[in-house]
Amino acid sequence: MRKISAILLSLAIITGLAACSSNAKPTQTQEDDVTIRVGILRGAEPLSLSKEDGPLQKRIEAAGAKINKSGSFPAMAPAVEALTAGSIDITVGSITAGISSLVGDTAEFTIFARQESDYKHTGIVVKPESGIRSAADLKGKKIAVNRGGTGEYLLYKALDKGGLKPSDVEMVYLPPTEAGPAFGNGEVDAWATWGTFTSLAEEQYGAKLVIPASEIGTQNDIIFVVRTEFLKQHPQLVQEFYEGLREETELFAENLDQTVETIKSSQKVSEHVARPQAEQAVTPVETVNDEIRKRWQGIADYVFEKGIIPGAVEVEPYTVDVKSIKADK
Repeated sequence: MRKISAILLSLAIITGLAACSSNAKPTQTQEDDVTIRVGILRGAEPLSLSKEDGPLQKRIEAAGAKINKSGSFPAMAPAVEALTAGSIDITVGSITAGISSLVGDTAEFTIFARQESDYKHTGIVVKPESGIRSAADLKGKKIAVNRGGTGEYLLYKALDKGGLKPSDVEMVYLPPTEAGPAFGNGEVDAWATWGTFTSLAEEQYGAKLVIPASEIGTQNDIIFVVRTEFLKQHPQLVQEFYEGLREETELFAENLDQTVETIKSSQKVSEHVARPQAEQAVTPVETVNDEIRKRWQGIADYVFEKGIIPGAVEVEPYTVDVKSIKADK
C-alpha cells in the first residue's frame, strides 16, 4: 500500500507540473532582452528625429524590446559597412547608395520601407560666378560627387539632360564631408548633393541649386534597411518598427514648426538649413510594393549601364513587404 501511495503521489506531482507548464506565458509574445541597434545619418531623418517618448519607442517597448541609436554616419555607405559588420541592425539611405551596396549579391540587408525622393533640395549646386546655369554648361567643369551614390547618379542624369558625355566633365570623387570644403575653396566648380549639404552649401558658400533633381528625372527614394538575419529572427518586431516609424513621421508633419525648432537646436543650424530637412523628414513612410520594385530595378539597370556600378543588380530579392510579414510566418 505504501508503494502504491508513493507512486500515486509522484504521478500527481508530475501532472501538476505539466499543468503549470501548459499555463506558462508563451515565449514568442514579446521580444524580451532584444535591442534594436539603429544607425542614424548626419542630418535630420526620421530615425534620428524619433524621440524617447514617441510612437516608435513606445511600440518597441510594448513589444518588450528597446532601441539604441549610434552614429551619426555621413552617408549610407559607412552605415552599411557597420551593418555588415554586425554593429547595427537598421539604418537609412538612398536607393542609389543601396543599389551600389547590392553589387556582388552578398549584401546582408533587406529594404523594408521608403520615403519619396526629395526633389526640391537635391541636385547640382554652383557658385553664381561659375557661369553654370544649365546642365549643358557643365561641359569642361569639375564636379564633386560621392562614388556610387546620390551624387554620381545625379550627375549622370544631368549629363543626359545636357546632351553631354561623362568624358565632357571631370568627376571628382569625394565623400560629402570633404566635398563641401572642396567646393567652398574653389577646387571644384559644382557639387552634386542633397538635403542638408545643399542647404549648407547655400548658406556657407553662397551656392545656388541650378540643376534640381525635378528637372533631370531622378527617382532617388529614401530607403530603410534592416540586417537580414535580424529580420529572420525578429520579423514581427521589424513590423512594429515600421508602424512606429510611420506614426513618428505623421507626428512630425502635424508639428512641422516644432520639428524645425528641434533640428535647429540639435544641429545648431539656421532656419534655412533646418526647414528643408524637416520637410523631407515628414514625407510619409510607405511599404515596398511591386510598382516601387520595378522603378528601383530601372535605376539599378541605369547605373549599371552607365558604369556607375561594376555589376548588374537584382533589387527584388533584397526587399520585403513589411505588412505581409505576419501572414508569411
